[in-house]
Amino acid sequence: MRLTLLAHGSPDPRHAHDVGLLAARLHSAGIEAGPAYLDHDAPTPTQAARAMSAEGVPATTVVPLLVTPAYHARVDVPAAVACMRRAAPDLRVSAADPVGLHPLLLAGAVELLERSELTLGPRTGVIIAFTGSRDMHAVTAIEDLVRAYRNALVEQLGVRSVRTAYLDGGRPVGRVRTLMRCVDGCRDFVVVTAMIADGILRDRIVTSAGLVDVPVAPGTLAQTSALAELVALRAQTAPGPPLDLRTPMPSGTR
Repeated sequence: MRLTLLAHGSPDPRHAHDVGLLAARLHSAGIEAGPAYLDHDAPTPTQAARAMSAEGVPATTVVPLLVTPAYHARVDVPAAVACMRRAAPDLRVSAADPVGLHPLLLAGAVELLERSELTLGPRTGVIIAFTGSRDMHAVTAIEDLVRAYRNALVEQLGVRSVRTAYLDGGRPVGRVRTLMRCVDGCRDFVVVTAMIADGILRDRIVTSAGLVDVPVAPGTLAQTSALAELVALRAQTAPGPPLDLRTPMPSGTR
């Protein structure tokens, strides 16, 4: 069994680099994985399926590297899986749930903060920045997840407050910082991005944070053990025999 990490893709090469890092982390845990991209990068889902078929790979489980339950997850992913099945009829293609909104996603953000050199204290406000979506149901789902785990995140990080910011469909970083200063009594702030991979969208968050003098934790979720653990967990949701995790997956930071 091989996992296909189905990512959005980007004209920025840093995106594919981070997806490759995630595949390498899974490989080190005994799980074979390779990328496919919905746009911009190669291989496409069709190319990935044909390559696996030519190698004699009998089956693959597609794990979409998508966070929000928005358009790409609802429309593009099923279309990509259908293309793979048509392109390689001898390859059994199963579709797992997208990485989606899960506590391990927040564990990845914690992992990035805890290994950064940023100072966190009892008057610090942590802003978790998402790309967001014009689909307000998707934004509401993000808010619900963070709200459910906010107190645990505050306690674990030893900070004053944790709130969300967005590039699209919600409050931007500057407005969130102002809210946290006024309502939560925060004196200093840090941003951590809930981005699967680096690239143009993360750059926009870094730029917007810089405009209000808020530092951003380095790294992306693809560089965390928590996301690798979440990918392995999602792979279990695909129909068919359960994935054989031959080596225990390193635990994400809790």
